[in-house]
Amino acid sequence: MLDRALSTLELTALGIIYKRGPCLAHAVVTAFSSSQTSAYRSGAGSIYPLLRRLTDAGLLTCENKKYSVTEEGLAALRGWVLPPLSDSAAATTLDSLRSRTYFLKLLSRDEQIAFCNDAIARLTLTLDSCVKDMNGYAQAGDRFSELAMLGAVRETESRINWLNEVLAAITSDQN
Repeated sequence: MLDRALSTLELTALGIIYKRGPCLAHAVVTAFSSSQTSAYRSGAGSIYPLLRRLTDAGLLTCENKKYSVTEEGLAALRGWVLPPLSDSAAATTLDSLRSRTYFLKLLSRDEQIAFCNDAIARLTLTLDSCVKDMNGYAQAGDRFSELAMLGAVRETESRINWLNEVLAAITSDQN
């Protein structure tokens, strides 16, 4: 076992392997690299060592290059999912767009408008991708992945709505 708490990235890797069943490390890398969550877009350079650490800690086994979750790994994963959630799990997380918005005063009005329009356009692409993923999970009968993606859809819709409010405030300001 590790001498520290597992990170969200490590626990997510355990969850990916649990959901997929025995799988190659490449499947885990692919799952992370295609994630809608930018914090999870880890590459092979970080995932392969992570899988080795989890294997060394007895949370995964690796046979014929395929990883499986051990009983100890399953217990760790269940402990992460079971309530009570930590305060950080329900907290407002780091959001690059929100953080940048604090400093929009540094930009001209036209640059502020361009910032909002660019962010809205990018989020609209993300929303389309999230809806596609959610529908794919629904068609595959993976209800909980579908519901998780519904959360991403609703979050992205909310971010677009918020940025439209920011844009409206910028365009209505006389300053």
